[in-house]
Amino acid sequence: MSDETIQNQEETKNYPYSVAIRFHNNSKSYTFGTELSDLQTGDMVVVETSQGIELGKCHAPSMSIVEHPVDMNLKPVLRRALQSDIDQYEENIQLAKEALRICEEEVEKLELGMHLLSSEYMLDRSKILFIYQAESRVDFRELLKRLGARLHCRIELRQIGERDKAKMVGGIGMCGMECCCSRFKTNLEVVSINMAKTQLLALNTEKLSGMCGKLMCCLRYENENYKEMTKDLPKMGAHVEYNDEIYKVTSMNVLTKEARIENHEHVETITIDELKKDAIIRKGVPITKNQSGAKAKNMKPLNERVKENVIASREIDDKLKQEKSPMLKKLSNNDEVDKTNTETSVKRQEDTTARNKNIKQKNKTKQNHSNPKQNSNNQKRTKGNSQQSRNSKPNQNRNSKNNVNRNQKNANPSNMVVRSFKAKNTKDAGGKK
Repeated sequence: MSDETIQNQEETKNYPYSVAIRFHNNSKSYTFGTELSDLQTGDMVVVETSQGIELGKCHAPSMSIVEHPVDMNLKPVLRRALQSDIDQYEENIQLAKEALRICEEEVEKLELGMHLLSSEYMLDRSKILFIYQAESRVDFRELLKRLGARLHCRIELRQIGERDKAKMVGGIGMCGMECCCSRFKTNLEVVSINMAKTQLLALNTEKLSGMCGKLMCCLRYENENYKEMTKDLPKMGAHVEYNDEIYKVTSMNVLTKEARIENHEHVETITIDELKKDAIIRKGVPITKNQSGAKAKNMKPLNERVKENVIASREIDDKLKQEKSPMLKKLSNNDEVDKTNTETSVKRQEDTTARNKNIKQKNKTKQNHSNPKQNSNNQKRTKGNSQQSRNSKPNQNRNSKNNVNRNQKNANPSNMVVRSFKAKNTKDAGGKK
């Protein structure tokens, strides 16, 4: 049997127990299948992974598949780690450091834009993994050739991003504690700027970003709670009606349950509950300054002021209609006079054009009935004076020449001579050729 068939059988094999295992510099645990029922937390085991044979640590005791089923193909636990396996693992750590130094030398010689972070040998030293960071893709084909000649094993290069780098390197965050990604987080979830908006934070990317330069992961922790607390509240900068006045929402603090509203005359601080119940959102209503300087308490309610403005505008419209009515009548009379004038002028123009057409047609008929000699002489005179027209209209000139020849033939029929020609190979009346 080939190696591939054996590997497929091992992958599809049903193991009676499963165990969670973690690897070096990795907080995420992976599930493996095993036939050992007495594995405990902290035991070192040798497992087979997609990368190769590695050494791992049990994160939990082994569990029965019947009680805790797993819906996936499990990689096997080969054996418990022996002391020789642990010694080889520690030796591989020292050799990986030397391999990292060699790789850095080759990167400098080839002048590649790579920043190497770590290197790791598999347990049997059949493969070494280099992890690096780069701004763009790197052509490392020549690098692989040189490293293979010096290290004599399979080589894999893996590129990671900023957040993965921070998780690998670690550090202290703004809160004074170790970074969440390197301490307990296993999956790096997406963090958007809308989460900062729902938490009513200042949109300053320098304060909201972590060590990796991305938005901090802790913005996601309380996002759902802030959504519930700010559910029925107006947005920042919205105009609201409160106590028959128009205010602008300038600040809100959901934790202390206080809000601040302002206009040109007053600044008030109210509770979040009062803002939800008593304040009414008014879209498109500007805040106007009171020119008289009267206080808001002495002013009329908003509804009464709106009604008064509507009535006053209607009265002004009625007055304008009454003043404009005689002017509109005059304008309508003037329009009717203009219409009649335009109609008469159009009729006159049509009559003149019709007369001109009739006159032209009469002149053409007279010229056609006149003597053909005069027509031919007139045409000859026009030929000498219009050389440009010949070049532009050659077809018309040819037609005119044909017409002249026809007229001359018709005018002098006695001068015409009719000649007959005999064929060369025909016999005449006397029988001679």
